Amino acid sequence: MSTLRLVWEVIRYRPGRFLYCFAMWTIVHGLPLAFGILIAQVFDRLAQGSPVDETAWAPAIVFAILAIGRNLVIWLGDIHWINHWLEQSLQLRRNLLRWLMEAPGSRVVPLAPGQAVSTFRDDVDDILEYMENWVDMGGLLLFGIGAIVVMGSIDAGLTAILVVPLVLTMILTQALSPQIRKRRRAMRESTDRVTGFIGETFAGVQSIKLWAAEDQMLDRLHGLNQTRHKAALSDTFLTEVLRGVNRNMSTITVAIVLLSAAGSVSEGTFSIFDFTLFLTYLPRLTDYMAFVGDIVAQHRRTGVAYERIRALAVDAPDEELLDRTRVPLEGDIPEIDLPDIGIDPLHRLEVRGLNHWFPDGGEGLEGVDFEVERGSFTVVTGKIGSGKSTLVRALLGLVPSDGEVRWNGELVEDRASFFVPPRSAYTAQVPRLFSESLADNIALGQRVARERLREAVQLAVLEPDLDRLEMGEQTMVGARGVKLSGGQVQRSAAARMLATDAELLVFDDLSSALDVHTETELWRRLLSQRDVTCLVVSHRRAALSRADQILVMDQGRVVDRGTLPDLLNRSELMRSLWAEEADAA
Repeated sequence: MSTLRLVWEVIRYRPGRFLYCFAMWTIVHGLPLAFGILIAQVFDRLAQGSPVDETAWAPAIVFAILAIGRNLVIWLGDIHWINHWLEQSLQLRRNLLRWLMEAPGSRVVPLAPGQAVSTFRDDVDDILEYMENWVDMGGLLLFGIGAIVVMGSIDAGLTAILVVPLVLTMILTQALSPQIRKRRRAMRESTDRVTGFIGETFAGVQSIKLWAAEDQMLDRLHGLNQTRHKAALSDTFLTEVLRGVNRNMSTITVAIVLLSAAGSVSEGTFSIFDFTLFLTYLPRLTDYMAFVGDIVAQHRRTGVAYERIRALAVDAPDEELLDRTRVPLEGDIPEIDLPDIGIDPLHRLEVRGLNHWFPDGGEGLEGVDFEVERGSFTVVTGKIGSGKSTLVRALLGLVPSDGEVRWNGELVEDRASFFVPPRSAYTAQVPRLFSESLADNIALGQRVARERLREAVQLAVLEPDLDRLEMGEQTMVGARGVKLSGGQVQRSAAARMLATDAELLVFDDLSSALDVHTETELWRRLLSQRDVTCLVVSHRRAALSRADQILVMDQGRVVDRGTLPDLLNRSELMRSLWAEEADAA
């Protein structure tokens, strides 16, 4: 999408409010045309010998009324534009976040967290800053054209000289456009790296302290900031040089015009009215001409901003990113309209020909077939790197893959949108907790009854830990659960999925941070108290010994399947995995 098309689509969000702001600022920028005429009339009459009290009062009163009215218009325009800015920035960010959260199909966000944060914050602001220039555009054109017409009627030759800096500004800005885009992109990317590094530092603070790496981390942060400083300086330097050249060209042009006009006044071909009018209009006119150069440069930077937003949104259509659904700033916070997912109880899950390939050419999945019956406990096992986690992620639509998945015989078209509560719930190998209370991390924004929350905590064998936490379930867990142990983090994630009462529970190596007793008790409680269907990635005996079906994986394929006794009898790989677990215990 071109930048001008982007402007048009953004204006269409609330065209009435935009046009109101446009009209207000047209008045603000256009009124100085009248100021110039009033001032010129006063000085012209004074030069002709008219008394001050007869000459100045009437224009002064009119001037004061116009000035007060102009300030009132500025106030009204500011109020509406600020509201419009806030509402439209929220709308753009809402659309971007909604696509990332709700878009169909599997996708991997290609940007680092720091770059994503910078895109949400800075690139959206860049678009709105450019839109603010368009609000000013009508008044700038009104004053510029009006001033040139009035001045041209007085002296066309001198007025023509004023057009020179505008033409040169356009030529210079166009010539520097590649550099403007390049430097703005470099500045944003360096900011992304600083933001991302700070976030990773906070997340890894315990490891940094453990390895006494504070000095090295500070050195690294200093280096990233230096790079960012240089990139920002380069971007700002080019902008200021361009602005300075434009203004200096305008200043020189003004000097030439005034010197010529002064000579004409002394010769009598230029009246005091004419000279005062030129003197009043010239500074503002040349400032507006320099501002045109700023607008052209901002046009280039806005193109970079939208490119970065598109990169974060991956395959989002422009109409989704620029959706015009209102984002109200007043009134009660609207209720979240959650999708109504009809519950189709799971009887049989079938997977046929599941394939996934990593972009770097690494081994993924090839031709994976299996079935899961209702009420069964299926374990996926294998050596490290055999594709266990990739299998469940591909099944759930968390990574792109092909093949067929059928739920009760019905083909699942969009697995990423289908495998969500209450159909299925998933605990990742490395669970993600937020810097909120333990209860909020378990509920994860859902309305969960207190009884249901307590039941999930009990099933996840987490209730003994609540007594040791300072505020029980209301304890703030810190960034990524930093205040909890590894086992507590994994059991909190398990409680989160158990609070959903999903048909299919998918555990990816849940037991990696649990002791044998806790893991055994978790499986015992879950299987005795709930009618559950489980798909579990594990190499631990506590899970393997309970399995109705075990899928043995090697190099991205299911190389064997069956019950534990059968596999121990016939599979050398299964015997090896069982023996390794015995040695580890």
